[in-house]
Amino acid sequence: MKNRLTTRILFFILGLLLVTVGNALMILSGEGNGIWTAAALGMAAAFQQPLSLMIILIGCAVILLNMFLLPAFSWWHVAGSVLFVFFFGELIHFFANFLAFLRPGSEAVFMKLALVVLGIVLVCLGTSFYQRASLWMYPTDFLTDILAIRFFDGKAWKGQLLAFAPAVSLILLAFFLKGQLIGIQIGTVLALLFNGELIGLFHRYAFPSFKHN
Repeated sequence: MKNRLTTRILFFILGLLLVTVGNALMILSGEGNGIWTAAALGMAAAFQQPLSLMIILIGCAVILLNMFLLPAFSWWHVAGSVLFVFFFGELIHFFANFLAFLRPGSEAVFMKLALVVLGIVLVCLGTSFYQRASLWMYPTDFLTDILAIRFFDGKAWKGQLLAFAPAVSLILLAFFLKGQLIGIQIGTVLALLFNGELIGLFHRYAFPSFKHN
């Protein structure tokens, strides 16, 4: 049975908040971020621009790529994706500042690991919510689906690997410009290994009555 629109909107907003808080915690931990956030961090450092601006610019670039890859697209979906990207970038910036008091010292290794793990869990829970709400997604999630369907017979893991190529290119560009890998640490590895499993787990056990639409 389909969920009511009000329920979908509620879970969409909750999902967006959880994902942005989770990303902010990962940034504050200093122990690594997801691939796309690491790319935005690298570009922000390389060009000395706000992180929120880089997240929005990268997100909009991916929206354009998605439009190019799709045989047809909905302007309603495009407009929603642009709004999603805007709030995504601004909320990460807000929560990273608001929660800055949680930033651990260089010696607080356990606290750093706890923050990055908590961040990953929140990101996956939030992603589960907004995916099931099926209103809008961050455009990189949609890119994975498009690539999997168009080129890999629906194999999501292959689509995801190809979708990572632009982000990895930006990370390498930042490395070339700054001489260091920015945003790539143990948290990046954990996110790559466990995000898919955690999202699937939350699909099944976090508000299981809230089904995909």
